[in-house]
Formats: sequence, C-alpha cells, structure tokens
Amino acid sequence: MKALAFILSILGTVCICIPPLLKGKNMKTILLLVFSANVLIATSYLLTGAYNGAASCFVGGAQAIINYFFDKKGKALPLWLIVLYALAFIVVNLFTFGVLTDLVAMIASLTFIMCIGQKTGKKYRVWTFINTALWLTYDLLKFAWGPMVTHGIQLSTVISGVIIHDIKKKEA
Repeated sequence: MKALAFILSILGTVCICIPPLLKGKNMKTILLLVFSANVLIATSYLLTGAYNGAASCFVGGAQAIINYFFDKKGKALPLWLIVLYALAFIVVNLFTFGVLTDLVAMIASLTFIMCIGQKTGKKYRVWTFINTALWLTYDLLKFAWGPMVTHGIQLSTVISGVIIHDIKKKEA
C-alpha cells in the first residue's frame, strides 16, 4: 500500500506543481489541476493511514470543483458557500480528529479555502505557500512520506512561481 500511496503522490505532485507556475489570469485551469491533485493526494493519505489529511483533501477537491463551475460562469462565490466550506472542513477535521497534531490539518484546510477563492495567480501563490507549509508540517508530524515529498516539491514550485511571475525585476 505504501508503494501505491507513493505513486498517487507522484501523480498528485504533477497536478499540483503546475498551477503555481501558471501566470494565473484564468483560474479555471488552476482549479481543475487543484481538484485532480487533491483527489490523488487524499487517496495517498488514506493508504498511509493519515485519515485527517485524506478527509480534508477529499473535501478540498469537492470545493475546488465547485469553485471551477462558479469561475466558469464568471460568478463570485457567495458568502454562504464560503461559510459552508469552512464548516465542512471543521466538521471533517473534528470527526477525524485523533491527536493534537491534527490541529495542523484543520488550520491547513481552512487556509485552502483562501487558495482556491482567489481570482489571480499571484494571490493564489501567496495563499498556496502558507497552505503548503502547513501541510508539510502535518506530513512531518504524521510521517506521511509520500505526501511529504509532494508538498516539498509543491513548495519549491510555489517559490519558483513567485520568482518567475511576482517579483519585480530591477532595471539594470
């Protein structure tokens, strides 16, 4: 099972490493990739016994695909939906809560709402940096090696995306 978890994490890594490298004028592509990555990573967590992370990622995948349809129609997310997202993460995290380290997954889950709710790639990258750093901490605490590799690589692509797209170049 650990080998399958690792393979799914690799596939999830490919999906989640592309969005930070996109300029981000069109969030639809980013949201589809985020959806795919969440489902793959959630399954990887499930196979490694990190149930809190798995549940959070499955909920995150559902939220990303809902946001995709709102973005596709050019509609803003209603406040009630954002509140529902937060409640879903809190309920899932409380239901799967086992030890104190699971609080990190809850906080990471809540920051994910901010990631997928952005309208530009730059803001997406900022929130993804925060979110990924939190998930990496969770992975370390849970010894979830496959997802840890995924999140470590994702963090480096977020930093690369910031360097490529967001840092102003000084004129020589």
